[in-house]
Amino acid sequence: MLGFHRRTRSLIPVKELAKYDKIPLNEEEEMEVGRDELETDMLPSASIKSRRRQLMLVYIVFLAEAIMASSLQPQLQMLISDDDYCGNLSTSYLRSILDCGYAFGGTVGIFWGFLSDRIGRRRVTLTGLWTMFICCMSMGFATDLISCTIFRFFAGMASSAIVVTSLTMIGDLSVTPAERATNVARLPLIALCGSIGPIIQNLVSGTFDVSSIWERFPTLASQIACGSLVLLIAITATIMLQETLPFEDHQQKDIMDMDCEKAAFLSTHEEPSISVVDFVRPDPISVDQFLQSPSLLVLLASFSLLSLHSSTFDVLLPHLGHSSTRHGGMGIPCSWLGLLVLIVRGISGVAILYGIPRAVQKFGLLKLYRSTSLLFPAIYAITPILALAAACSHGFVPIISTASILIKHTLTGGATVLVILLVLNTTPDAFSAGTVVGMMQVTSLFKALAVAVSGASFYLSNDFSVVTTNFALWTCLTLFGVVGAALAWFVRDHPSVERDFPSEVLCWETCFDADSEKTGEV
Repeated sequence: MLGFHRRTRSLIPVKELAKYDKIPLNEEEEMEVGRDELETDMLPSASIKSRRRQLMLVYIVFLAEAIMASSLQPQLQMLISDDDYCGNLSTSYLRSILDCGYAFGGTVGIFWGFLSDRIGRRRVTLTGLWTMFICCMSMGFATDLISCTIFRFFAGMASSAIVVTSLTMIGDLSVTPAERATNVARLPLIALCGSIGPIIQNLVSGTFDVSSIWERFPTLASQIACGSLVLLIAITATIMLQETLPFEDHQQKDIMDMDCEKAAFLSTHEEPSISVVDFVRPDPISVDQFLQSPSLLVLLASFSLLSLHSSTFDVLLPHLGHSSTRHGGMGIPCSWLGLLVLIVRGISGVAILYGIPRAVQKFGLLKLYRSTSLLFPAIYAITPILALAAACSHGFVPIISTASILIKHTLTGGATVLVILLVLNTTPDAFSAGTVVGMMQVTSLFKALAVAVSGASFYLSNDFSVVTTNFALWTCLTLFGVVGAALAWFVRDHPSVERDFPSEVLCWETCFDADSEKTGEV
């Protein structure tokens, strides 16, 4: 099996690696853990501090994208009256249009991932940050739904660069699988911190008198607050963020960079006399070659369906949550819904932070992801039934609805973390990590398709009753969840040589000088 990219290479011919996939899983995991622990112990303390500092900067950069993504709510509330913000399908439809524009822009992440493997993560990250700042300020001049949707599309294009490079840099900076799981598990909680953007936006917009330019551009004050936070993060990243992708001229000075097998065969007993006289950077694996990997395609298909029903639930939540339980809703008052979701996201973020790394270590990535996928259709099917059964007792309805939202957000965040870890396992070296992470952004297209579900509900709601419409929505969510859970059973935790990647794709060339005489290529 191929693990995440490492700095060391084996002398085993690549064409013969396929037969080593037959190693028993428990032996392979023990070898992996022992190797990772050795690598961690060999890292200098200065390198560990620098790596932690860069990891903190990556989280701050990811926070900027979370602020941009959560800035939708103040815009929608200013463009739509408070009475219509939740409670009818037309508002859900309008909200999904803005989400659709942002998600469609996110599909450009394939290009950003491709670019980050060739020019570096830092350049792509800074490009995305400064473009996000421009988009924040530009969206302040949006006065209608069409212009706001157009700006949201460009904002999605810029923010996808941040998502791709942040995930890739976390993979670059993580030494062991356990450390990588912990680092990725922090992301849902950091995304929740992005909600401070809308809170500051609302506070800032309330301090200005409704006059002159503020009356003409109602979202300008809030977007200035959003842009100021993004600008501060962009300046910090420009000064302090370092490149995590190794280049040809990069000096490999760590002891872990020395290949022990080459040292044993090509040096004397006293002291290794090997020096790297030429470093040939391996060609990044192309998008076409990744598309020929069945493991990656099945994983992307499963995550795409998960994104579809999860985004559809989020889009329809203002409607389904506000509807009466007798009509197939969740019976949550509109005024409570926003605060409830914020609290639920905080609880689920903490649960993911502490629960996912331990669960991965105990059960493994694959088993945990399959089990999580199975729980989605169960939640969608049980929630309206329990809410309807508890309609006679007003005390149990909020408990059931809140528990349903909490479980759903925990499952969604946990499944996203697991998919990120699985995606990071599909690339054998650092020079192709950005490309495969960028391909994961194709799921943004399925998030955008949530507008189709809400749009169909909007147009059919006039012909059918609210009860029929709501139960039809729950049925669609359940069906999407069932198909996604079925695909999850075909997902593998690692790709294989020959079956997923041709042997010629996994060739690396390095020229060595042993005893002052150049030998051939390895």
